[in-house]
Amino acid sequence: MRIARDRLIFLCLVALDDIRQGCATAPAAPSPQFRAVLATLYALGDRSERALFDDFWRSSLLAPSHTMTEHQANHRRMSELARMWPTICRHVGVEPSTEFTLALAAARHRGESERERLARLLREVEHNRRVLDRHKRQKQQCTVRD
Repeated sequence: MRIARDRLIFLCLVALDDIRQGCATAPAAPSPQFRAVLATLYALGDRSERALFDDFWRSSLLAPSHTMTEHQANHRRMSELARMWPTICRHVGVEPSTEFTLALAAARHRGESERERLARLLREVEHNRRVLDRHKRQKQQCTVRD
């Protein structure tokens, strides 16, 4: 079975976008699948910017440390990935337009029933609330009072 080049690019971008979305709350898992997606996108593009894919890999693995809170790591990771995303899309000949973003979202949740969609949205809202509460607690702990 052969997959058309455009379809392969779209599927790789869907997979990479899914990984990127997951990086909002935790570093990406350094899996062989993640490496394969990055390598495939690099090979399907003009092969001029390998450093871009290396930077995407490193940024996606950015974790909290003794100098960076979880919230700071999440924010920095997402900022760096968001900055590189349009360049990766253009590398393979895709313009990151609104229509493309909607197609990615539709592919991410394909086959989802109305009930599953509602449950997913409720989980996302609850997760975002927990992350915000955790950030507030960390900020309060870091506040120095005279």
